[in-house]
Amino acid sequence: MGLLSSDQVLYNGGYTDNVVLEYSKNPKTFKSDFASAMIKMADIEPLVGSAGIKRKICSAIN
Repeated sequence: MGLLSSDQVLYNGGYTDNVVLEYSKNPKTFKSDFASAMIKMADIEPLVGSAGIKRKICSAIN
C-alpha cells in the first residue's frame, strides 16, 4: 500500500527482504543509514569534460 513499484521490488522474496523488514521495524536506523549514504554520495567526484565519457547505451560500456 503506497509503495512505488521500484520499492516493492526490494521486498519480493529475495535477499533484500531482511533489510526491508529491519528498516521497517527501526525507522531511526533507516534514517541514520540513509543520511550516511547521502554524505558518501556527496563525496563522489564525477569525471567531467574530457576526463569522462558519455555512455551511448546506459547498460553497456562504450
